[in-house]
Amino acid sequence: MLNIVNRFADQLVAPKAATRAKYNTFKELLQHDRHCHERLAELEELYYRALKVDIHYVRRLHRELSDGVSAMVGCLGRMAPASHLSLRAYYKKIDFYGRIALTPLSFADTGTPFILALDFPYENDLRTGGKGFHLSQIKRLLGLPIPAGFIVSTSACNHFIEANDLRRKINEFLGRIDIRTTESLYRASENIIGLLNRADIPADLGREIIKSVESLSTHHGCRLFAVRSSAVGEDSAISFAGQYESILHVGKDRILSACKQVMAGKYSPRALFYRISNGLLDEDTPMAVLVLEMIDARTSGVVTIRATDEDEIADVVIHSVPGFGDQLMGGKLAPRTTLVKPHKNGFVIEHLDLPAVSPAGMASHPLSARQSDAFSRPNEQQALQLADWAYKISLFYHSAQEIEWCLGQNGHLLLLQARSGYTQQSHEVKSPPDITSFPVLIKGAESASGGAGCGPVFHIKNEDQLADVPQGAVLVTAVTPPSYIPVFDRITAVVADLGSAADHFSSVAREFGVPVLVKTGNGSTILAPGQTVTVWSDGGMVFDGCIPPILARCPARRKTEVSNPFYDCFAKAAPFIFPLKLVNPADSAFSPENCRSLHDIIRFVHEKALLAMFTQAGTRLSKKKDNFLLETTLPLALYILDMGGGTNANKKNNEKLCENELVSTPLRSLLRGLSHPAVNWQRHAHFDWKNFSEIIMGEGIISNEDASFASYAVVSKDYLNLNMRFGYHFAIVDCLCGAIAEENYIMLRFAGGGGNFSGIALRIHFISEILKRLDFSVTTKGDLLDARLVRYNDVIIKERLDMLGRLLGATKLMDMVLKDEHMVLDMVDEFMNGRYDFSD
Repeated sequence: MLNIVNRFADQLVAPKAATRAKYNTFKELLQHDRHCHERLAELEELYYRALKVDIHYVRRLHRELSDGVSAMVGCLGRMAPASHLSLRAYYKKIDFYGRIALTPLSFADTGTPFILALDFPYENDLRTGGKGFHLSQIKRLLGLPIPAGFIVSTSACNHFIEANDLRRKINEFLGRIDIRTTESLYRASENIIGLLNRADIPADLGREIIKSVESLSTHHGCRLFAVRSSAVGEDSAISFAGQYESILHVGKDRILSACKQVMAGKYSPRALFYRISNGLLDEDTPMAVLVLEMIDARTSGVVTIRATDEDEIADVVIHSVPGFGDQLMGGKLAPRTTLVKPHKNGFVIEHLDLPAVSPAGMASHPLSARQSDAFSRPNEQQALQLADWAYKISLFYHSAQEIEWCLGQNGHLLLLQARSGYTQQSHEVKSPPDITSFPVLIKGAESASGGAGCGPVFHIKNEDQLADVPQGAVLVTAVTPPSYIPVFDRITAVVADLGSAADHFSSVAREFGVPVLVKTGNGSTILAPGQTVTVWSDGGMVFDGCIPPILARCPARRKTEVSNPFYDCFAKAAPFIFPLKLVNPADSAFSPENCRSLHDIIRFVHEKALLAMFTQAGTRLSKKKDNFLLETTLPLALYILDMGGGTNANKKNNEKLCENELVSTPLRSLLRGLSHPAVNWQRHAHFDWKNFSEIIMGEGIISNEDASFASYAVVSKDYLNLNMRFGYHFAIVDCLCGAIAEENYIMLRFAGGGGNFSGIALRIHFISEILKRLDFSVTTKGDLLDARLVRYNDVIIKERLDMLGRLLGATKLMDMVLKDEHMVLDMVDEFMNGRYDFSD
């Protein structure tokens, strides 16, 4: 109360000082308003364009937005200390609901047991992770052979993170990832993995892991181990195939470091890209670790079922390579293929003759010629056994499975992994019409992911080149490692010398709907960098140039967007962020009690701050001799606060300011453009501008001199800060136009719109293109546009202000007129040729 009395006393004793103090607070509020609109625009773009980010990215933006709104509420409290006393409470309530909506309901379980057996009847994968859960089912429920081992539970991995106090730091890095930028993805990954690598496994957890390893060694004679990932959700419909870490040939002395490496692998660039692209939350995908006996494999591979068009037993496809399977799954080795086909008298086994090969110069497990020939595929009995297991597992899970297996040196088959797989459709390839006229570059290759794509060729040899892969490229590579997956959102197709339909790269490509052609042999030699090609994966062909008939007949099979945890979380928070209910400042409902979103509070605070700064509230204490309403032919109310030298008027309180009494150079220049004869302020069939009818009021007509719908300007001789209202739209112009060119500038912020999001975006595009032609630097995000013009002499600044006035006058409600990009570009040309009326 004392603060309120002091402020009124200041206005009585030193009104000029009080006005300047209020204006300083107002400028601070406008800075926060600018910050809030930037964050709001970022959030709107993420939400309405369905862009892929981690939920912590949204939480960070929401937190920054909310902090800015809180600061705005504080500034308004200083400007109008006796008013809007309930606003802070409503802000806190809206902020609380938004934060709750963005907070996952799951919690990090850190309880015991840390070590889990593979033969226990688990209800779900929440503690075992997906890979461990499926192996336990295969062993216990189906009675099929798997390697000996145990699971380090998800709670153990959570315990490792919590004991080292890493959660908050990890979340901070996740909140900065933009998966569209390779640099951002790799930087965040490096920082998080660095945190985990520098941390120590808690002593109690370390003791239990070592004890379990010793038990394996004692009872099974294990000397080496395979340490593999088993995250929650892994090997499900969203497979995470090849995205996490597996470490082979691990001795007992390296078990703890290998476990930590697998835990850290959750944050590799490819794993982060895959999880975020699929809308999964970090908290919902905790990591477990599988520690298995390392099998000395004679042959390894993948077995899948190929569906048929009829209700009959499907073919089984067995991919195999000599030795260990990591080269196959990493896309570095082309496998031999064995088909087990149902027949009326049993099964028929067919072998494809392509030998298992790797590219020249690539490191591989050394094998003799005898080993390569004899061990690169299973014999007939082994093939039938694998086919039988594949049928059993697929029937058990009621879906096609991709099953990893190995054949030990002792001749025993073991199953290593089963995950939901893509059903390879067995169908006759139908040629598109008249392909004989199209030049063929490659034919006879194998389809690993169906569809067709067209674009310029980009050769990639290692993951250091990922940042250089352009949008819309056809990726050409010798091999298909999972590390290339982070560019799947940028490319139209893949052509590989080696690789196979069985590797992790191809498995994920099928999920993302990226056409992949493998086993071309020399595709990377045939296709030249920059050459435009069409990849027809289903036909095993690559054509020179872009072939629309093929693209139309065989489009890429992009997965349909479905609800996911990220979207569900964001959607729950959206009502407390975006909707703008307070659209009529003169309505009695324009009050703190009716604020339902942070956007509402921003609008409310901005309106009330303008009124507190510029309008006469009806008491002698608040009347300002330097605050005038401009008398103009334009259908808008413009209040002017002269901070010195902006006018030459000597008016009484209630008198209007004539335009010829304006001295402010930038405001006069802007008004000259707004008043241009070609700008039509009268004829707008879609909007009664003068009276702000229906669209704005909804409950009647308000005079265009009403302060609730006014625009406001702070001026001096060479300075202008203008807050200009166009119904739902707001334009803020800040300008210095003096004799020193190095100090001169124009800054424009444009926000808002009454149409749909598409119309708003087109309007912003229209304004942006014109400003660029006027030499402004422009940035846009959502419904927000920022433009700058700096270091020009006063003559050019005045010319640009004139053109800016014409632009603002020409774009009234344009978002309700614009329909498409072609219309935008045509109207930009027309504007630059002197047309400023687009009401027809």
